[in-house]
Order: sequence, then C-alpha cells, then structure tokens
Amino acid sequence: MTLYTADSLDLSLIAAPTLAEVDYEASRARLLAEFVRLWQEAMAKDTSLPLYDVQTLETDPAVILTEEFAYGDTLLRQALNDAANALRLAKANGADLDHIAITYQNTHRLLLDLGDAMANPPRPPLYEPDEAYRARAQLSLEAYPLFGLTPGGYVYRVRKLFGDLIKDVRTIRRGGGKVDVVILARAGNGAAPAEMIGDLQALYESEEASACTDIPTAVSATIVSTPVRIVLGVPPGPDTAPVITEATSAVAALAAERHKIGETLHVQALGAVARVGGVRYARVELPVADVTGGAAGAPYASSIQILTEAATS
Repeated sequence: MTLYTADSLDLSLIAAPTLAEVDYEASRARLLAEFVRLWQEAMAKDTSLPLYDVQTLETDPAVILTEEFAYGDTLLRQALNDAANALRLAKANGADLDHIAITYQNTHRLLLDLGDAMANPPRPPLYEPDEAYRARAQLSLEAYPLFGLTPGGYVYRVRKLFGDLIKDVRTIRRGGGKVDVVILARAGNGAAPAEMIGDLQALYESEEASACTDIPTAVSATIVSTPVRIVLGVPPGPDTAPVITEATSAVAALAAERHKIGETLHVQALGAVARVGGVRYARVELPVADVTGGAAGAPYASSIQILTEAATS
C-alpha cells in the first residue's frame, strides 16, 4: 500500500532563479568607482581639475548621487525579479497565477462561494486561495488521458469537480488494480457524507475518468478526533483573557493546518504554538500522545480548551 504524496510538494517554497542580483552596496561601490575612473580621465585632459579624494565623505555631492542611483538600480533589479516570478507557477499570485494556470495548465480557479450582493454589507464571491489553486494546477498534466491517469490525475479530477466541497484528497493503491480515492470534506470534522461519496464514485463510471487497469473506489477519510486541553503558566500581572484568546487562535490554526490526510498533530507543536506573549510554559494535557491520521486518516481537534495557572518561576 502506498500513499500518493506528490501533490503535497509546495513549489512556492523552492527558491526561484535570480535574473538580476540585488545588492545595494555592490551597486553603490560600482557606481562610485566608475565616477572616480571618469574623473581621472577628465583630469588627464584638463590638468586644472582638482584631485577627487573625498569619496569617503557622505556629504560629497558625487557620493550622494551615486547612492541615489544605486537605490534606483536596486529597485529596477528587484522589479525584474518580481516580473520573472509573476511568470512562474511556483511564485505567481492573483491574476498572474490565473493567467498561467489557465493558459498552460488548463485549470480555472474554483468559485467556493457565490457571495451575496444583496446582503448588508454585500458579501463578495469567495474563490479558491492561491496556495490551493497552485497545488491543483501543478497536477493538471497528470490527468491527461494521453499520459495515462496517474494517482495525481485522480486527485486533480476530484479537486477540479468537487473542490468547493473537499479539503484534501489522497490516492492509495491497494494492489490488484484497486485504488482508494480518500476524501476529506471541508465541512465539519471532514468526514465525507454518503451522498458525496456516491457522487464521486459515479465520476469513475465513464471510461476517461480512470485508467483501464484501475478499479477506483471513493472512500471517506478516517477522522481521528481528539480534544485539546492545554494549561498555560502565566506570571502574575494583567488579565489572562487576551492570552487565552491568542493561544486558542494559534492552536486552532495549527489544528486546521494539520487536518489533512496522512498528517500528524504533534503534542510538542501544540505546546509550542500555545506559548504566546509572556506565557512561561505550556503543558499539554490532551492529547497525551501525537495524533496520527495514518495513510487514510486525518487528525481533528474536536474541541480546544486553554486554561491558565500562576507561574511563580
């Protein structure tokens, strides 16, 4: 049994090639050296010109001008690099990402919520965030029938058609041509309802929706639920309510990020993110051990309780 994880590759974390080196000090030194060279050439032609030996003075006009030119050179070089990144799937954002994904990956951004123009205040449409859109676009080639449907191809098709309802997808080859397409829903604890599983399974009835040698089966991810209870050691002082609010928010963000198939909610990570502000220590009482989803499961924090106690040392 193998868990397909190629779609977990985050291209945005890979350093992009640099078109132009951005170094203000190097640009300033180069421009000042060029000015000194030109001045020496001018002195050779006109012996009445004085020796230029004040390049270490910050108030010298030539130094001020070279600093200004170096700053402009730095901005220009950074603009070149930014323009190049806007043309890369790994780094593009917003409209630039839409252009690349649609033009080269044949992948449109998903509309997650229609919004409500009549609401007060109006609620704008909610679209797929850049990170999810980028991850889905990079899988598009694996869904082309010409290349044969890969595990990533199954993930891409599900995300393309049901991305507004599904938070995560993984494929597991069970042997004998059997492929489990494991689904984690966006709503609730992530358990996919029977109706959703039925719709997904119907997707594979057409010939182009699966490889000829595969028998795909849509299944819900196993939800590994756990309550979270953390005690914070807070020194005497101001009200602890803001500390509890901030720690709760940080723990909830971590739990949401780890609520994916094959992920693990680490006790040590929970304690680390809960140590906000002036908290001296964070004692994680629940869970008592790391919560692992396994190949087909996802850890889920069913509740988050943050308590405080006096920390005297």
